Amino acid sequence: METLAYARGRDWHVESRKPRGGFCFIHENSIHAVWSYLRLGELELRDVRVWLACHEMQARRCTLDQSRKPCFTHDELHALIGGTGGEHVRRSLRRLTRLGLLQFDEDRIDTTPFEVTEDPGRPVPVPRPVLRLLAKSRGRAFIATVLGHLLRCLYYTRGVCRSGGWCKASWIAEVFGVALRAVKDARSRLVGLGLFRMLRADQLRLNRFGSPLVVCLQWAGGSAPRKAFPTTESAPPKKHKELSYRRDDHQKPARAAGPAGARLRAKAPDLNDVTEADLKDPWRLAALFKQARLRGWVRKTEADILSVFAAATHAVRVGTQNPPGLFRWLIAQQRWETLSSIDEDRARALIRDLR
Repeated sequence: METLAYARGRDWHVESRKPRGGFCFIHENSIHAVWSYLRLGELELRDVRVWLACHEMQARRCTLDQSRKPCFTHDELHALIGGTGGEHVRRSLRRLTRLGLLQFDEDRIDTTPFEVTEDPGRPVPVPRPVLRLLAKSRGRAFIATVLGHLLRCLYYTRGVCRSGGWCKASWIAEVFGVALRAVKDARSRLVGLGLFRMLRADQLRLNRFGSPLVVCLQWAGGSAPRKAFPTTESAPPKKHKELSYRRDDHQKPARAAGPAGARLRAKAPDLNDVTEADLKDPWRLAALFKQARLRGWVRKTEADILSVFAAATHAVRVGTQNPPGLFRWLIAQQRWETLSSIDEDRARALIRDLR
């Protein structure tokens, strides 16, 4: 790997029977499910770290003899997460259990979300040192950058781990909902840490696929380096050619500051506070359907999906005073008999836009 510098053809990937320190499989749909709850505000970043730490606890006992019974404790989980006290770990476990993302018992841990059990997706061989790094990391964009590159650049085929792939920072920013600048900064930190190795390639491939990157399979772990920022100087501009020479032309107004590494976005849909905008947006309707399913009002079937979307179009069409309240009453009481064929036709159009 020391001589690997250019991505050309199909012979630039790195293969190994297993990474240094071992690995565990995390399916891609499980990662997407957990991160979607984080973007909706149902989870905190610490909850994602707890979920990743539970995979490490499982991997520690993968070679346990069948005659021996495993024992999982909150103290072991607390040691992986860090922090003072232990109540924050217990709160995270309660949230993950309530959303169906984790089952944590003294003798058993199930880290597969219930909604992806039928279609878990491709298994990603995540090195265990990377799991321990993510469990202690506190940066939203940093964790998203690591997970995004693992999804695109690490595979398990024919009994070996295959490292190497193409990944755009803009793709990670879009999928995980973090700032593009924070992704690039996190990637440079990971390169300095030795976990990632950036390669060179022709400009045509760089424009189309992004940067070629290899995940170091022999990385033994370490703390993420913190970048030193001067406290007496201003932040450098993105491009020196865009510096203004005391002119006011083409100046963009400043925007309000948001959380580090997170994009500014509208309020997440909430079934306890439905708005008319939620009823007209198929993406927000999908989030409301997921919340209704967690409450047991509907099931994950095509009929119930169509009914919920039809209830939204019915509430917008006939509701004169309180369409959101009508929508919530329809799905809570399952009054599907009030829906017409017009509502179902419009609902099918929304579902087509969503898919």
